[in-house]
Parts: sequence; structure tokens; C-alpha cells
Amino acid sequence: MKFSASVEINASPENAWALINNVEEWPKWIPSLKKIEKVTKGPLGAGSRVLVVARSLITVNLLMTITEFVPRRRVMMEGKVLGVKMTRYYEMEPVGRNKAKLTAGGEVSGLLAFLVRRGGQKLSEEIVQALKKKVEESV
Repeated sequence: MKFSASVEINASPENAWALINNVEEWPKWIPSLKKIEKVTKGPLGAGSRVLVVARSLITVNLLMTITEFVPRRRVMMEGKVLGVKMTRYYEMEPVGRNKAKLTAGGEVSGLLAFLVRRGGQKLSEEIVQALKKKVEESV
């Protein structure tokens, strides 16, 4: 079961990516995220692990492993929540010189996938809107 949300950001892809790449700051301006912590040392990249604590009906701890990392373009990660396998991705596409399209999405599979998908969709929509607002305020 897939989910995704997209938004165009009025900023260069480089400016938008700088904010997106700083995941530990996201909880400051995305209300559903309680905490994001890099578990591995060093910059984000393939193999890095990130602990995400999200607020929903319950607080959910999600340990994600980055499986694909293309700087200024795409991050893909995998983990499990409530016994459901989850893949999440964040993708940045240039839409001109000072515009970028940000997509946040993923896919879930498992017994409770329908529940996790709903939360994943809601969080994806919240993330793209919050990132748009934050990036455009910073420009």
C-alpha cells in the first residue's frame, strides 16, 4: 500500500535540500514529530540509521535504515512499525532555477498496513507543507 504527498517550493533545490538534510531539526517545526535522532555517527548516507519518534494516537518509535542516498535528490529508508514493514522516501526535483518539487511518500506491507498507511499519508502531507513553509521563510 503506497502513499505520497508533493508540493512545489519557491526556493532553489540546494536551499531546500540543506533544510531537508538536517533531519534532527524537523521536530522543531513539524508537530507530529517528537524527535529524530541519528543513531550512527557522521553525515547521513546509505547505511545510516535514524530513530524517529512520531506522535499519532500513540507515540511510535521507528528505527529506520537509509537504503539509498543521492545528495540533493533522494533519500530512501526502511524500518518496521507495529509489525508492518515500511519504506519511506523524500525526493527533490528541480522545477526551474528557483523552484523545486518535494515529494514525501512510502509503502507499507503487513497485517496492520492499512492503519500505518493512513498515518504515513497524513505525516507525508504534514512534512511537505511544513518544509515548504520553513524553506520559503528562510529564503
